[in-house]
Order: sequence, then structure tokens, then C-alpha cells
Amino acid sequence: MRTAIRNALLSAFVAAALPLSGLGAHLGTIAAGITDALAKTADQTRSKDFSEPGVLIRSAPSTAADARGSGAPGDRVSVRGSVPGEAIRCADGSSNSEWFEITNRRTSVSGFVSACYL
Repeated sequence: MRTAIRNALLSAFVAAALPLSGLGAHLGTIAAGITDALAKTADQTRSKDFSEPGVLIRSAPSTAADARGSGAPGDRVSVRGSVPGEAIRCADGSSNSEWFEITNRRTSVSGFVSACYL
């Protein structure tokens, strides 16, 4: 991701250094488009939503861990990272051991949620 941002900034710099007609204007347009796409992608990867109501936010990546709160669709969460944890059976029948360390933006409750529920 950092490489992509660096490349977008380099493209913008090159476009500014070239004349604003012809190739310079075209590169500037491309650089602006890349920058916008990267910003949207970064926001989407750091922010998620609960997939169903009553999802428990746990103190550790396990169903045995204490519940700190819950979330529901419409409650956006900030994702700080992912960690391995207890394998959970998802609604689609798959098994997933990835857990996200999150903060529910509506309630400010922080903890862990299985990837099945985001």
C-alpha cells in the first residue's frame, strides 16, 4: 500500500514538473485518479460494518472470552488489525480463524470480532 501511495505521489510530482499541456496534463489526470482510488481503498480496508445483529465484541479472539459489548448492521467499526484465534463456523459453512481487533464507532467499545461477522 505504501508503495502505491509513493508511486501516486511521484506521478503527481512528475505531472506538475511537466508542462500543463499534452503529456503533463494527462499524467496529472492519471495521478489524481490514482490518488482518489487509493484514498477510497484505504478507508474501506480500515472501516467495516457488522454483517448481522447481536455480534459480540470479545476481550480476546475466542468465544470463551468475556463479551465487552455488541454490534449490529449500521454500526461502523475501525479495524486496527487481524489476529489468529479460535476457528469459527461462518454462516456460509466455511471455517475461519481470523479475528479483527476493532472499535465500534457508535458505542466506542473495543475488542475482537470473528471475520465471519464483518
